[in-house]
Amino acid sequence: MGIGRRLKEAREKAGLTQEELAKLVGVTGSAITNYEKETSHPKEPVMYALINALKIEPNFLFQDCVDITGKKKAPSLSDEAIKLARDYDVMDSWGQRQVRMVADNELARYQELLARQQAEAEAAEMEYDLPGPQENIIEIRFYPQTASAGYGEWLDEMDSYTIQVPDTPTTRQADFCVKVAGASMEPKYFDGDLIFIKEQDDVEVGEYGIWIVDGYAYLKKRGRDTLISINPDYEDVEQGEDVRCVGKVIGKL
Repeated sequence: MGIGRRLKEAREKAGLTQEELAKLVGVTGSAITNYEKETSHPKEPVMYALINALKIEPNFLFQDCVDITGKKKAPSLSDEAIKLARDYDVMDSWGQRQVRMVADNELARYQELLARQQAEAEAAEMEYDLPGPQENIIEIRFYPQTASAGYGEWLDEMDSYTIQVPDTPTTRQADFCVKVAGASMEPKYFDGDLIFIKEQDDVEVGEYGIWIVDGYAYLKKRGRDTLISINPDYEDVEQGEDVRCVGKVIGKL
């Protein structure tokens, strides 16, 4: 039994649906599905949130990965794997090289497949579309705290992790990315958009950036004396003393 099956067992014992557990830990229902199927694994902050939400000990999830001495369990081998190992040992050096070459090629193919599946799982969790397999992907730092296109999102922590995104001129220039929350910057930026940020301490008037104002993060357009909301239903944000620009918006997914 792996972590995914242990997670499902704990969720069902707690009487929670996947959607209910997702809301408790701040991820999507599809993310919980992927965790339980073990097509992706929760990042450290999400893992802590799952443990707290399910009221379980960490050892419950990981008990199948280590033995009582704390050592990793050796993986079990299938009968076919044992037979292959025995056959390999009786081959001459030429035959062993051929087997090794095939094994290396197949392992590289499978690792690429797993990387793609992980990228697709992260994309589903973040609710954005990943390009087709022919597209290259890169890793970029992602902050789960949203940049508010509304009334401000409080930043009580700045933990981050990497996600995979399309390899484009924009994403290669970006230092990190965040998701948009709110509608104050519509129709240019919509709630849920993934935006890419180039770190810098200010932007030009008329450009878009991320500002921290009294501990709240805002996505706004730079005005001369204000941070502008382009949606007329929302007020602008005054630029007081406690205002800090963290970067320029250079694109979105």
